Amino acid sequence: MKSSDEIKALVADAFSNSAEGFRPCAFFDDRLDCLRVIVRDCSVLEERISDRVTVLLDNYYPGPGRQQYAGFTIKGARHFCLENNITLQAPVKISQILNMLVARSPEIVVQWFVEQVAKPLVQEGQIEDVEVPASLELEVA
Repeated sequence: MKSSDEIKALVADAFSNSAEGFRPCAFFDDRLDCLRVIVRDCSVLEERISDRVTVLLDNYYPGPGRQQYAGFTIKGARHFCLENNITLQAPVKISQILNMLVARSPEIVVQWFVEQVAKPLVQEGQIEDVEVPASLELEVA
């Protein structure tokens, strides 16, 4: 058994500043079949704007220099990619998915969100591709 000093040292080390900071990212959530783009590490409110798109809003916005949008989610991502001939055999370009979303969505709010919010978030976060988990690759064939 470790002494309380040893435990304190382990806890302090685990929560030290040596950990790498947050970086904007995009990933496929295999269990929920969605693409998640997260540009800021914060508490969020998820607001669905269509059957496919959910916006991640910063719970502590507004504030000086803070942006309201923290990311977004595209539901049914695997089906959407396959339906639109976007191959899942290699990393997928986020811009390709967003362009196809605008082209296929009749909803003005989705088109506005993609053009005015999602594309700038992806560009500012320098998120170009999203990796496809192996389990998704196997199901495509």
